[in-house]
Amino acid sequence: MTNNNKSKIENQKSKIVLVFAILVLVFSAPSCRDFLDIVPDNVLQYEDFFASHQQAHTALATLYTMLPGDNRGLFWSLGDEYAITADFIFRMRGNMPGLSIMLGRQSPTAPLLDYWNGGILRAPYNVGAWIIIRECDKFILNIDRVPDMDYEMKADWKAQAKFLKAYYMFMLVQMYGPIVIPEYFDENGDIIDEPFLHRRKVDDCFDYIIALMDEAIPYLKPKRDRMYLGQPDQVAAKAIKARVLLVRASPFFNGNHEYYHNFRDHNDEHFFSQTPDLEKWKAAADAAEEALIAAKQYGFDLHRFKGVPYAFDNDAFDENPQNMQTLYDLLFRITERWNEEIIWGWVRGAETMGEAATICKPVGLPGPSQTTRGIGWIQATYQAMERYYTKNGLPLNEDKTVNMSTLHEIVTTPEEIDDEYKAMWGIMQPRVETINMYMNREPRFYSDLGITGGYYRAHQLRIPTMMFQGLNGGFSADAHGTNNPPTGIAIQKIVHPESYPQSAQTLKLYPNPIIRVADLYLMKAEALNEYYGPEHPGVLESINEVRRRAGIPDVEEAYGANSEWVTDEARNKHLDQIGMREIILRERANEFAFESAHRFWDMQRWKLSVNEFSRPLLGWDYRGASARSFFVLRNFQPRQWSVTECLWPINEIEMSHNVNLIQNPGW
Repeated sequence: MTNNNKSKIENQKSKIVLVFAILVLVFSAPSCRDFLDIVPDNVLQYEDFFASHQQAHTALATLYTMLPGDNRGLFWSLGDEYAITADFIFRMRGNMPGLSIMLGRQSPTAPLLDYWNGGILRAPYNVGAWIIIRECDKFILNIDRVPDMDYEMKADWKAQAKFLKAYYMFMLVQMYGPIVIPEYFDENGDIIDEPFLHRRKVDDCFDYIIALMDEAIPYLKPKRDRMYLGQPDQVAAKAIKARVLLVRASPFFNGNHEYYHNFRDHNDEHFFSQTPDLEKWKAAADAAEEALIAAKQYGFDLHRFKGVPYAFDNDAFDENPQNMQTLYDLLFRITERWNEEIIWGWVRGAETMGEAATICKPVGLPGPSQTTRGIGWIQATYQAMERYYTKNGLPLNEDKTVNMSTLHEIVTTPEEIDDEYKAMWGIMQPRVETINMYMNREPRFYSDLGITGGYYRAHQLRIPTMMFQGLNGGFSADAHGTNNPPTGIAIQKIVHPESYPQSAQTLKLYPNPIIRVADLYLMKAEALNEYYGPEHPGVLESINEVRRRAGIPDVEEAYGANSEWVTDEARNKHLDQIGMREIILRERANEFAFESAHRFWDMQRWKLSVNEFSRPLLGWDYRGASARSFFVLRNFQPRQWSVTECLWPINEIEMSHNVNLIQNPGW
């Protein structure tokens, strides 16, 4: 916050107004047409937003501007999961800030993903979080003035504003560490400007955020009606509160003497606590349990596919029903709109990461016409592919049935008539060349990725992918000869099987899952393990819920003393707190791969990001026209990450406006 906040806010009003139209997918009542009709022009005064229910509805829509949507290349490209071809980067130009950060291009003179000040991207990201936080406060102050709304609706809308304010502040803390806590109201309840605010200690920031969420939760709707999905309800708010408490308890924010023992405020006091507080883990565990109870009460659960399989998979369901059911459970866990697992999600406009991830429909296959859009510019890295478990629910290097020295050896899949092929129907193609590494992996591996020898469901088709140059999914395999896949490992998870990106109308959009039920289970497991240790029964109960839906053995079956699969070095790993922690973090990496940079933030909060994100990204040689020339591992892209980059820099312009701000270390 700066001394010229007032003028900045006034300058941003017209920008904020312009983004209302793209918020329609969440606010579907009144109708889309009615909603667009009430967008005010630039001469409307702020007070007019509260002259009626309709105008207040528009003001409420403003507050959702900074939610993390599924737009290409924002927070999603942080970390080491996405490989983005140079051609796509060139086409998007400045619109890949997450990738640029990972390439070491962050600076205080021109911060990237500048959530503090704004200017992240085009609308709605050209306003900073503090601008929207200010709008939340204005809304809270004014909503009671609306004449044609009842008390219950006003209370709910005010609670939404409080919750969103807290959520935006939480996102700021994740990125910047200590933030300011603006107090905008004088003794008469009027908004005032507070120039030259100081950054507050991290614990104070978390306390403020949690208290604000606690104020909001009782007044939110217990569960949203379907037409209002996207607006937080009590279940969503409790789930996000559990996430906030989990982050607060994690080593980055809880006793981080290693990184920030010299990071002090003007009173020479530490911004970060210097000694860990174990009780923070108990608070996180209790909050996750409370959120799970609320979620189950209102019908939320891990997603199971209950529909009719696509005709192109009828043969696979006939031959391989159990494995195909698991594949479909996983395939639709985020792409089926507002399924029972999505506690809170957000859709913004017609953009989706799936558009850039979808492979082109190969020449000669039936279905929708050819398109030059959505041609696999965004793919998975070798690192993301490697992390998935074997079919035994173990990492490759902890499964003794895996020969690590022959992972890249070329093999041929069985024929349809072979008994061993029965479990592969619909998952791997018969009698094709692939590699050992792609065989006998967990179901999420096959549901989330498009691999050589597997299948890719898109364009209303089941595409037998080979990924070699000129073949299905590979380089120059489309009708236009423009397909330029960077690693030869496609991403299926974020692409709906019916989606083909010929136009906005042919894309199957779905809410960006901000939080879903699987997250609550794994948060609970993690917090219980850190507070009580792995012997607490809730640890295994929680993580095994997610593993069972994923079609892999329970932790104790995979790692236990009688396991036929685990290596001697990893046997009984789950009985040790550190070992169980590693298992939970790997489970999170696999379950939330390619979703909203989950892995990036997990590595950050556990102080593992410097090690994990300082390695070059790897991929196959996508120009290879045969298995021998394709399965050659190469450095795809460098990566750079240091302790300095763990906290975002505050823009130097902001620093010059407020002399009381202290810059983050290293910048």
